[in-house]
Amino acid sequence: MTSLGAVLSLMNAIYNISHCSRFSLIGDSHQIIYVVYNELQPWRQILERLDKTKPSRSRKKVNALDGRIKEVIWKFEDSLESLLTQHITSSQLETLPEKVSIDLQSLQNDADSLIQTLKDMEKEYIYEVENMPQDGPNSSSFGFPGTNSKMIGLSDQFEELKTKLLVDRYRSQFHWLFGTAGVGKTTLAKQIYQDPEIHSLYECRAWVTVGRVPQPFSQILQGVLAQLCGITQGDEEMDYYRLKRLKERLKERLHGKYCLIVLDDVWDDDALSRMYFFEDIQLQDGSVQVLHTSRHRKLENYLSGEYGYEVRFLNEEESMELLCDKVFGDQICPPQLEKVAAKIAKHCEGLPLLIVTVAAIISISEHNRDPVYWNDVAERRNSVFKDAYNKISKVLFPSYNYLPQKLKIIFLFMGVFPRDYNTPPSKINIMLMAEGLLSSYESRCDYLKHLAYSYSLVLCILKSTQKTLALWRVTDFKTCCLHSSWRHVCREEASKNKFYHVLNKLTDAEEQVLKGQRCLCLENNILFGINDFLDRVRSNCAFFARSLLFYGPYHQYLIHLDVGFMLLRKIDALKQRFYMFPIEILTLVQLKYLTLTCNGEIPSTISKLFNLRVLIIHPHMKIRRCGAPSYVPMEIWDMKELEHIEILGKSLVAPSHVVSLKKLSILVGVNASICTISELSQRIPNIKKLGIQIEVKPYEDRNVLLSCFDCISTLESLETLKLSITNPVIKKGRVFPVRSLKLPVNLKKLHLSGMGFPWEYMKDIASLPNLKALKLRSYAFQGSHWNIEDYRFPHLQFLLIEESDLVQWESRYGVFSELTYLSLKHCYKLQNIRIPSLHTHRNIEVELEDCNPLALNWASQYQPGASSTLHVTSTSSFDEKPTTIKFKRYGFGVRHY
Repeated sequence: MTSLGAVLSLMNAIYNISHCSRFSLIGDSHQIIYVVYNELQPWRQILERLDKTKPSRSRKKVNALDGRIKEVIWKFEDSLESLLTQHITSSQLETLPEKVSIDLQSLQNDADSLIQTLKDMEKEYIYEVENMPQDGPNSSSFGFPGTNSKMIGLSDQFEELKTKLLVDRYRSQFHWLFGTAGVGKTTLAKQIYQDPEIHSLYECRAWVTVGRVPQPFSQILQGVLAQLCGITQGDEEMDYYRLKRLKERLKERLHGKYCLIVLDDVWDDDALSRMYFFEDIQLQDGSVQVLHTSRHRKLENYLSGEYGYEVRFLNEEESMELLCDKVFGDQICPPQLEKVAAKIAKHCEGLPLLIVTVAAIISISEHNRDPVYWNDVAERRNSVFKDAYNKISKVLFPSYNYLPQKLKIIFLFMGVFPRDYNTPPSKINIMLMAEGLLSSYESRCDYLKHLAYSYSLVLCILKSTQKTLALWRVTDFKTCCLHSSWRHVCREEASKNKFYHVLNKLTDAEEQVLKGQRCLCLENNILFGINDFLDRVRSNCAFFARSLLFYGPYHQYLIHLDVGFMLLRKIDALKQRFYMFPIEILTLVQLKYLTLTCNGEIPSTISKLFNLRVLIIHPHMKIRRCGAPSYVPMEIWDMKELEHIEILGKSLVAPSHVVSLKKLSILVGVNASICTISELSQRIPNIKKLGIQIEVKPYEDRNVLLSCFDCISTLESLETLKLSITNPVIKKGRVFPVRSLKLPVNLKKLHLSGMGFPWEYMKDIASLPNLKALKLRSYAFQGSHWNIEDYRFPHLQFLLIEESDLVQWESRYGVFSELTYLSLKHCYKLQNIRIPSLHTHRNIEVELEDCNPLALNWASQYQPGASSTLHVTSTSSFDEKPTTIKFKRYGFGVRHY
């Protein structure tokens, strides 16, 4: 973890103390922390000076100093928060008083010492950054290095790039291959360089391996010119006039020739931008094509061409082929090893460097034909994968080490999540905010997108509406994660820097490693049931820890958290079952983020956690006893800092007194009566996402539902609304009054279930100007006909209709002009669909699941609009054997092969 994280954390802590309405700071307490806060403010800019340095410079001394800065800040933060906690918990009352007196005057000496230390370190840090030496020997080399093996996989990208170079060869231009380290950029470039057709067309070729520590530009240029046409230059730097004369000589020498220059492993913007002059050399009857490879897409800013290719990961078949080729050579994989080999290849997650490294370790083992050994590798019972990760970490680490400081914090944090754990970006942002590493303003920034798009370090699963978009156009991800090799790098670095430590077994809890860790992440939750482990935690890191994360397999045996934790800000324990609400948590007054799985009642004393921003409680089993509702305690309305409430299966009741949660932006999962919903608009004025299970009694008039929408429509900030009827009873012939369905005008996502509204009410939804996603489930709307007027749903991108008695669906001109995803599920009666061709340049996906066969007939005949492609997937379980049908249809002007 960089010292920037420590700076942000302490500044956030001081800000919260200064602005907390529950604190009354005594004497000079406010001045003491105010002076520290002011001293910290310029440090973000000071530390981000490092981002402007070149990757060829050694950061060894700067990183060591960074660690010292972090330690002195953490030391003061520990003193500050422990003293604060003592003042808050000194009261033995069940509820905290409205005002808690806080005396921080005993921190005066600590504050003075911190300020003086930071002043001294500021001068030292700036000096070290400005005088960083070059990191090791030059990494540049000239001439094609050759290749000793065939390329396996990536044939589609090879053919695409090759075709581009063969067909569009008449104008000088740049092309680039980018992607994460070890994905195969150099291998692909080598295959292009030595391809017979490329070799035949491009008479003049040059290959330069640039590297992270490149030679001066003049020497790189000299190496290129010597290979292209035998021109030699001195070592002097190229100025404007020399370059101009050189261009003229090149035009003469290269007249009528096609030239290919490969710049492999480019890190520095400067070298690439200065090679830009090749594009200005427009040859008569010839051209200069420059192909470069880089780990970073950000280098494309220097290129005027638009021909970039992100080298993809190998698929499972390609991974298996590469693994077997490296282990068995010309021999085939023994039949008894095929399944386990496929499993090992899958564990490599498509990264060629990891596949080759694992294969090399297996190959030198004396047991490399033994099925037992292969099974041990596949089940990770031996050290093969760990050894492979350690070997390739030397290749991967520079990509992390030279990240911008802010991105480094976020990337490092993502390593805390286990394998196969796809995390929504919103959760990552909320957890970082709880840790004090991200402000509410910064949570709206595209840090994760930057890591995914610019650096190819984060793997993303896109939302259905954005799967057909280029990544730079994607506005939000569904989930994201790290490749296992990057997770290993992050975890090693995080543990070394005491940011977090991951525990799978008791041997991971060595005292020296645990000492001072700020976060414990358990991938084996049962460790908290072992006394020896608890003793080690209590004596080594319980006082320092700010986060406790349970990410192991779901565990339902009784554990206790009372091991001396005092300063925790974050507990994530959805994977750990608690039979009763763990009362020991209520002493953790610094807690900002709490997630639990618990069927017990939430105590009224939860209001002691007045700092809490996020409260998520899920039940172990979603079973409710008849006539015995479970309620969210009324005291929840006294927790003014709450921003996110997600409590599944419990009923929320509005208080009788006037009170509101003005910071609350998300309220989901709770049950509520129609009466409660009608009162909510006054209690949650700034809500952005609202999801409620509506409790309707059998004798209750369903028309009263409309009053809920009247109240909800007053929530001006609301963007996402999810309303569903608990145990809906759908009756035919129910009559609703002729009136409008009121909804917030800024709504972007609407999910309705079990309402039984007539389709006529849909006209109000269709007119919402910002609606992008609409999901209708369990007879949300009822009736056989749905007719849509002209120019409705102007910005709708996603539409789901699931369980409906709809028979005929007809829309007119200008409807669904931006629709990219249509999902119809269990629409057994749907026979007639009339939707005009969508006048959109986007690709469209249609998903049909257990629908009337006539719906598939419509999809097969539907003609997409110009320049768009229709992708249809239809699944049916009506027959004994489920069937799946997939096909595409192309609109006018779409090229397909």
